[in-house]
Amino acid sequence: MRVFINGQIKEFDKPINIDTAIQELGIEAQVCAVALNESVVKKERWHSTPLQENDRLECLQFMGGG
Repeated sequence: MRVFINGQIKEFDKPINIDTAIQELGIEAQVCAVALNESVVKKERWHSTPLQENDRLECLQFMGGG
């Protein structure tokens, strides 16, 4: 299955949900917001939201600084 994540093509051998994709990419969920096909997905729905062929997932990570 092919999914576009932050503009790059990622291939997955099996069905995957948003939560698993975030983990596989090594993104820290506590500082991340996700949009699937231009719609924001609340964190509590990541585990129950499957990704489909050619979906577009955008992961925005927040950083603190000074």
